[in-house]
Formats: sequence, C-alpha cells, structure tokens
Amino acid sequence: MSWLRTAEGALILLFVPTVYGQDTRHVAEPHPPPPCTVLSARLSAPNGTLPEADERKLDTNRIQSAIDNCGSGKAVELKADGQKNIFLAGPFQLKPGVTLSIDANTALFASRDPKQYELSPGSCGIVSQKGRGCRPLITADNAPGSGIMGDGVIDGRGGENLLGQNATWWDLAKEAKVKDLSQSVTRLLVVRHSDDFTLYRITMRNSPNFHVAVDGTNGFTAWGVKIQTPKTARNTDGIDPSSSTNVTITHCDITTGDDNVAIKTGAEPASHMTIAHNHFYSGHGMSIGSGTEGGVSDIRVSDLSIEGADNGIRIKSDRSRGGLVQNVVYEDVCMRNVTNPIVLTPMYTTFSGNKLPVYRDIVLRNVHSLTPGWLTFLGLDAEKKLEVTLDGVFIDGEKPEQITAKDADIRIGPAKGSISVRGQDVTVRQTGGNEGAPVACEARFPAFPSVRTPQSAEKIPPEDKTLYVAASGTGDYYSVQRAIDVAPAEGAVISVAPGTYRETLNITKPNITIRSAYEDASKTVIVNNKSAGDSGGTFKSSTVNVTADNFMAESITFANDFNATHPQVPVGSQALALLVTGDRAIFRNVRLLGNQDTVYAASKTCRGSNGTDCQPARQYFANCYIEGNVDFIFGDGKAFFDHCTISNTPHQEGFITAQGKHYADEDSAFVFDHCKLTAARGVKNVWLGRPWRPFATVIFLNTEMGAHIEPAGWREWHPGETHYLDTVFYAEYNSTGPGAHPNERDKKAKHLSASEAAKFDRDTFLAGSDGWKPAGTR
Repeated sequence: MSWLRTAEGALILLFVPTVYGQDTRHVAEPHPPPPCTVLSARLSAPNGTLPEADERKLDTNRIQSAIDNCGSGKAVELKADGQKNIFLAGPFQLKPGVTLSIDANTALFASRDPKQYELSPGSCGIVSQKGRGCRPLITADNAPGSGIMGDGVIDGRGGENLLGQNATWWDLAKEAKVKDLSQSVTRLLVVRHSDDFTLYRITMRNSPNFHVAVDGTNGFTAWGVKIQTPKTARNTDGIDPSSSTNVTITHCDITTGDDNVAIKTGAEPASHMTIAHNHFYSGHGMSIGSGTEGGVSDIRVSDLSIEGADNGIRIKSDRSRGGLVQNVVYEDVCMRNVTNPIVLTPMYTTFSGNKLPVYRDIVLRNVHSLTPGWLTFLGLDAEKKLEVTLDGVFIDGEKPEQITAKDADIRIGPAKGSISVRGQDVTVRQTGGNEGAPVACEARFPAFPSVRTPQSAEKIPPEDKTLYVAASGTGDYYSVQRAIDVAPAEGAVISVAPGTYRETLNITKPNITIRSAYEDASKTVIVNNKSAGDSGGTFKSSTVNVTADNFMAESITFANDFNATHPQVPVGSQALALLVTGDRAIFRNVRLLGNQDTVYAASKTCRGSNGTDCQPARQYFANCYIEGNVDFIFGDGKAFFDHCTISNTPHQEGFITAQGKHYADEDSAFVFDHCKLTAARGVKNVWLGRPWRPFATVIFLNTEMGAHIEPAGWREWHPGETHYLDTVFYAEYNSTGPGAHPNERDKKAKHLSASEAAKFDRDTFLAGSDGWKPAGTR
C-alpha cells in the first residue's frame, strides 16, 4: 500500500505487491505541490553571518501561522526577495498534508538561542548526565502526508556560537564526548507517526545533532536529499529511521560526522526499507543499530558508494538493547578509504542485559573496497552465532590480521571473493566454485555536489586525533584494545571514559597514551583475572603489557583481580596487573592493583646466554598507588617511583620489591623517592625487598614507612640457601616513620649520605644518553 500525490496535490492510495526485503510501496520521484502561500525573506547574511541585531528577528510565528492555515495537499513556500534570502526560526511544527517548500537560493537558519528550544527552563544548550532537553527545529508529529521539498537549504548553524555562550552546539557535543556525559542540543527534523512523509531535493546542513530522525512512521521517502556537515561534528547522523516501515532513501548525498544512515528500533520493529542509489562520504557509514530491541528485518541496500567514512557496512548492538536482525541484503556496494569496511558486532558496548542481539540471514553480495581496512564478524556466543553470506566480497590489499571473527557461521559464494575468515567457533562453508570478479568501482565516487544556497559561517571543529573509548558506546570504540589496534603506527592518544573494561591490553606500537579525562583514577578501570597457573606462566598473566617505547598512562587503574575469585597459593597465583619492558614509559596518577607480582618493570631484552648484555628500559611512576603483597614490584627495569603510595594487602609475610638485576654492571635499579609505604589493617611482617637475583639494586629516598615494615628491612631470597645479600645494593636515605628503624637495618644494607643520594635524583637517574626528563612530558 502506498500514497501518490497527483499533479493537483491530492493524495491517492496505490496497492502494489509486496517485494521481499525492501519497501513494499511503489515509490516514484515526488512532485512538489502547489503553494497555498508564499513568504518572502526579510534577512540577509553577508558572508554567512547574520548581523547581531537580526538574531532576534525570528520568522517562527509567520511560518507556523502559514502552515496552520494551509490546506492539505498544498505547500508553504519560502522565497528569497532580492538580496534578502534568509529566514530565521526557532521550533515549529508541520501539519498533516502540508509541505514546507524552500526555494533555490533561500535558506532557513536555525536560531542560535538555546532558550528557543527548551523543554524546561535551562534544559537546552548544556552538558549534563542526561540529555534531550531540547525541542527539534522542525517537528512532524502525527502529520501524515506532510513533507519538506525544494532546492533551498535548512541550516542548523551547529558551528556558530550560541547566543550568550562562547561555545557552539558542536563544542557541547565534544565536551560531552570527552567527559562521557550527554549534551542537550537541538535536531533539525523529527518525524513521528507521520505516515507517507516526503523529503525531496532539500539540502540540510550543519545540524547541531541528528539531521533527520524518523520514528513510528509507515511510509517515509527521502529522494535527492543532500546532507552536509563536517566530519568532526559529533552525533550529526544523516537519516535515522527508527521503528518504522516502508522507507525509501534514494539518490541522496550524505557527508556528516556520525552515521550517514542508521536504522534503529525501540520496542517496535523496523522493516521493509530500501536504501538505493546513494553516495556517502565522511561519517560512520550504513548502519543498523545500536538499538535493535524491536527487531530489524527486510532491508535492502543497493548501489551504494562510501568514500572516506570511518565505517562502511555496520550492524551494531549490545545485550542492553539488542534484538533479532534478519533478512538484510547489501549488494553492489563500493568503498574507498573506509577504516572499517565491514563491522558486524553484537558487542557495541559492554552493557549487560537480556535483550540479546542476534544477526541472521545477512547477505553481502558484490561488495568491493578498493582499499584495505578492518573487518569484524562477531556472533553473540557459540549458541547465538552470526549467520552471514559473503557472495563476491572483495577487499583489496586485505591482511589476515585485519580480520576479527568469532562465533560465526559464514557462507561463501556462489562467488568466492577475496577474503578468508577464520576464528574461534567460526564455521565457513563454500557454496560454489566461482571465483567471481570484483564490482568495477573506480568511477563510482563522485565529488559531493555543489549547492548554491546561502550557507552559515561555521566554526569547523578541528580534527581530533584522540581515539575515544567508552563502555557506554558513546565513544569511537567500546574496547581499549580495539582503539590500540586501529591507532596509527606512529602512535595515538586514547581517552578512556569512566567505567570498567574487562580486557587485556597489548601495547606494541610506540607513542601510545592512555588516559582518563577524570583525575580520580578509580573511576576508570582496566581489569582481567589471568594467573600464572591458567595462562601458561607469570609473564602471560598480565592485564596490561607494554613492550613499545614512549608509552604513557594517566589517571587510570590497571588491575588483576584473580584473587577475588581464587585463593592465593604459593604456586600459580602470580597475577600481573602491569608488565612493562618499553623504554621511556610514564605512569602518572595510575592505580596498579594485584597481590603477588603486581608490577613487572623490566629491561627491554637481555641477549647474553647468562642474562648479560641487557638493553635498559626506563620507567617513571609519579603519584601512583601500587598494591600487592608478595614481590609485587619486581624485574630488572630502571624504574623511578616518585611520590607514590605503596600499599601491602594481607598475607602472612610481605615483600615489596624483588629486583632482578642480572649482573653487576647492568643499568638497572628501582628508586623510590618521597613515597609512602602503607598497609591494610592488621598487616605486618613486610620487607622492603628480597633479591630475585644476586645483584638486585633498590634505593629508598625520603620515604615515609609504616609500622608494618620489618626492622631489618631486607631479607634473603631463600634464607639458608641463597646468599644474594652479599652482592646486592640495598640503600636508604632519610627514611621516616615508624618503619624506618635506621639502627636495626640488615648490616649489608647501606645508609646514603646526601651527596650519595643525589646520584639517584630523578633527572640524573633517568637521563640516559638522550637526556630524558619525564616530569615535563605530557
């Protein structure tokens, strides 16, 4: 069933047969209805900027009045009047059967005044825990047969400063992303329960948030629409049909800062959609999700080009808002310079719940990416596998390490394509012997069409090279390791939002920085629970593994909670929170939590057969909190601990350090300066250290020591068996507190003079041949 508008503007109902997997309507190119009234522009915006005095001269009331008084099947036409070609408005509503028509060389500018959009006083134009405190610019609510047409433009002015603020709508979005909060900003167009709504030829630019959101609508057409917003403008989705059916998006050009198109659901399903003959540019690609609770089915995407987007074909959801996605076909798709050409994941966030995302009967046919990128094929688990067919899928230059697959049933063919998918619980079935040939895509990437309409003067957000991770899905990634994987070879800054991330990190690229935007390191936790016994050895148990140089972590927690569910026993309970062998590593305001072997700080490598010829690695820990009980700071690194709190957890006997210098001349030592040694209630019998190897070197400077520290301070590795204390260098200078015991220390330990202690000053100790000064590194 469908509606068709006659030349006179009347609506007639057509009955057409249902076609599997697409819009069931017969959709023809729309025709603009005749005007009921024509409104002339009163404002102009030289160089895209309205004079400040004109920012209060709103056209909202006369546009709304014209719509209210227009008959069904007619249009309210907005038209330029000579040099005056700008209409300025706050929120208004469309009426059933009425079209808003904006002529060529005419622009509808959104007001920059947040008060115009408030749902309640002070609710709009802010960043807070909860967003959505703003009304949209244009709303079609229970307005069937309405629409927006014309060769003019609707400009949301997302990059201009808000009235009364030194920030733009897009600045608020950026602030919310960095802090993992919500921004209260307006959207350009919201269509709710408005069947047979039509967008035709209109250009939509610079929306503060979503450009077009469609909800609960049967029959929505976007034909020849242009959506243009900078790729750096966050949450500026192009067209998002949600819980709707019979949707066609065709002949559209969309470049934006988020999903170009995203099909979503709430409690009600989304089905029977055709997305055909479109060009996508910057953005997050052709998406389904992340809300799929109501179920998504019968979707056909065809004749699509995507260039320069972060994602290409993407289905995303999680356990908190998932549902069944089925009968989805992507065919004749060309991509170029797309970071993630294919992403099929039910783990878009780490949220838990019982709304399980399941994807089946997904078909990719004649899909070709001219450039390599990351491919993801994930099912929910071994019982709820991803079911996907790859028929003639070619990714030029693809490398096996760029493909992630797990819990998937993958059918290849009839055309084999170029990719080979392997992974845990992945079944691959070949259904034909045809090698196939890639779709010819070289000529399928036209430039974004020029639009000669008035444009506001936007302050384009600078490209932010930071990779944002949020467990909530509000960042670029929900996994820290995923952000590390996609970081460029030269390194990146990764900002991690508050939350708990249960994963293992492997930092093998230099110049990686991982930090939280919040000073409270306890709010952002990366944790795992591997142990030496279950992972194949102590050095395979670490939650965070840093083998590359120039790593930095700030305001974050690295933890191993193996002992939260397992008793600590003499063998097999070693469980590292951090393993670091990279040079020039910095840990600032980092919490490192474990019990036995919490931190392994070591040299880069020792090439000699007897552990000689070691290449030093320098590590700097500033204002950190390190927790454990047995040998919980160990290794042969050249590590400096500056104003750190070192805390012992309960155990019958505790050892803070187990330094492991291999030979007398190895450039290796642990230095603690202005640190504080604390312990859990009741803990005692704690030693400053025991030597893992005969040349262990540990120095405590200006350190406050609690009563839990043994008077002798240092203990042999295996008393009565080893004699490492004869060759170690254990020393203190200016120790204070009830655990200092200067006259009771082991006779083989040293008490330094001020001049001797100065040799272990931070900048002197860590300088190396390159003059490294970590305190000034940010």
